Amino acid sequence: MKISVLGAGRWGTFIAWYLNRIGNDVTVYGRSTSESFLKLKETRSNDYVTLPESVKFSFDLDESVSEADVTVISVGAQNLRSLLQNMGEYKKQKTFVLCMKGIECDTGKRLTEVAIEEGVDKNKVAVWVGPGHIQEFVREKPNCMVIDSYSEELTKFIADSFRSDLIRFYYGDDVIGSEVGAAAKNVLGIAAGVLDGLGLETLKGALMARGAREVSRLIAAMGGNP
Repeated sequence: MKISVLGAGRWGTFIAWYLNRIGNDVTVYGRSTSESFLKLKETRSNDYVTLPESVKFSFDLDESVSEADVTVISVGAQNLRSLLQNMGEYKKQKTFVLCMKGIECDTGKRLTEVAIEEGVDKNKVAVWVGPGHIQEFVREKPNCMVIDSYSEELTKFIADSFRSDLIRFYYGDDVIGSEVGAAAKNVLGIAAGVLDGLGLETLKGALMARGAREVSRLIAAMGGNP
């Protein structure tokens, strides 16, 4: 399958490495003005992974997306809207996977909402969420993650296509819950770090119990399944 990865940061580069590892034809898109992308293109490596020669690089956004069977986006949440606005009308027919988390600050909208507002077909956009650290994946330590979308067919197609011995993908059935949970869990992570810093590790159990409940309430308030 031809896959384009938009974004060449830590996760974007890992995604390209992983999808190439499981047999896909991968192209990484980046801006010609990005020093980090230019360095990656030259060295084919960063602090975490080395990309094989079979992974291609491109400065052409339109070509990268229009020629791909699936496009995975891994950019900062606040940059998603402008990235989509720079794409042509072809995006209405293309399939996208958002491997990113967050809420758009100016609007309070989830990232799939942003994508749909900017012309992506509601039934052709999925999210890739879940735990995992690049350092562990590249050392061949497996983990489980989730693919979710508004289309059961798309969810199963992406999860089955991306599944391997390294990452087992589960089918999600609550896009709102998946997106909000992925964004909110980092708040709990920061709070856990604060407890460590204060020497109050004994409160982590309470943090996880109450924090999970509050995230569940937030998901319900935003229309998801708690």
